[in-house]
Amino acid sequence: MSKSLIKFSLASSALIAGMMLPMSLQTSPVSAVELPNGEVAFSKGPRLIRAATTSRSRNSSVATYQFTIEVPKDSPESLGSVTIQQRSGGDTVTFKEDKSSAFFGDSLAGGPDVSLAAIGGDIEQQPGEVTVMFDQPIEPGNTVTVRVKPKRNPSFGGVYQFGVTAYPEGQNSQGLYLGSRRINIDND
Repeated sequence: MSKSLIKFSLASSALIAGMMLPMSLQTSPVSAVELPNGEVAFSKGPRLIRAATTSRSRNSSVATYQFTIEVPKDSPESLGSVTIQQRSGGDTVTFKEDKSSAFFGDSLAGGPDVSLAAIGGDIEQQPGEVTVMFDQPIEPGNTVTVRVKPKRNPSFGGVYQFGVTAYPEGQNSQGLYLGSRRINIDND
C-alpha cells in the first residue's frame, strides 16, 4: 500500500468518526448514576445558591433560616431530600423540625409552597441538624428554598456555618455535599 493511500484511508476514517461522534452524543440518553452497591447518585448535582435568616438578633425566637437550592435543567435526577447541618459557631442551634417548610423560588418573600413528606428522615437527628424530605421530588430546572426554624437564635453572636447535603429521589440514594453557607448573628 502506498503512503498516500494510507494517509487517505486514515483521513477518511477520522472524518467519518468526527461526523459520527456528535450524532452519537446527541442521541444517547443521559441516565442517573447507579453505583455498584445499588445506590443512586447525582450525575449533575444541585447548587446551593444562598442562605439567609429573617432575624440576626441573639436569642431571637422569631428567626427562620432559608437555604436555596437550584436543580440544573439538564440534571437527570430530581432532588428528593436535603440535610442541613451546623458546621461551626459559638452555640449549638436546635431546630423545631415541625416548623420546617419549603417553597419554589429564591425570594426571601417566598413563593408557591412545596409539600413536605417528612422532616427528620429515618435517622435520629443530631443537635444542629435537620433533614427535610419533599412530598414530590423537585424536578430539574426548579429552584427550591428550604426554611428551617431554630428554637431560638444562638446566645452568642458570630458567624455560624451550615453545610447542606442533597439526596436524589429514591430510597437508596447517596448524598452530595453542596457546600456551606454562613449565617451571621449580631452581638448586640
